[in-house]
Amino acid sequence: MTDVRLAVYDHILSTGRVPLIREIAERVSQPVDQVSQRLRELQEIHAFALAPASDEILMAHPFSAVPTPYRVRGDGRAFWANCAWDAVAIPAMLGCDATVEAHCPDCREDMIVEFSRGALQPNSGVVHFLVEPRNFWQNVVFT
Repeated sequence: MTDVRLAVYDHILSTGRVPLIREIAERVSQPVDQVSQRLRELQEIHAFALAPASDEILMAHPFSAVPTPYRVRGDGRAFWANCAWDAVAIPAMLGCDATVEAHCPDCREDMIVEFSRGALQPNSGVVHFLVEPRNFWQNVVFT
C-alpha cells in the first residue's frame, strides 16, 4: 500500500495532477486491479477519497483531482486543493513561497492568501469551517 501511496504523491508533485489508476499501475509495476484494491484500502484509512463510480482518485489529501475554488501556486507549480484547509496544507507541506487563490463561497469575492517558505503570512485571511474537522469524513466531498 505504501508504494502506491508514494507513487501517487510523486506523480502529483512532478506533474501537478493526480494520476489515473493505469498511470499508478505502470509506475509501481502492478496490475490495475491490484492497484485499485490498494486505493480502496487507502480510502478506508482516509488517505484518499475515490470517485463514487470508480476507483479513480478524487482526493489525495491535500490535493484534488478536479478543479476546485482553491488553486495553490508555488515553487513553479500549481495544484488544486480540496478545500481551504487543504489549500493551507500544500504550501506548508512543500515549504515554499506560495499563493492560494480562492473566493468567498458566500459573497464570491476573490481572496488571495500568501505563504513565505511554507508559513502563512500574518493578516492574510480568515478561514471559516462550516463542518467541524472531526466530522469531515461524514461527507468529505461536501466538506
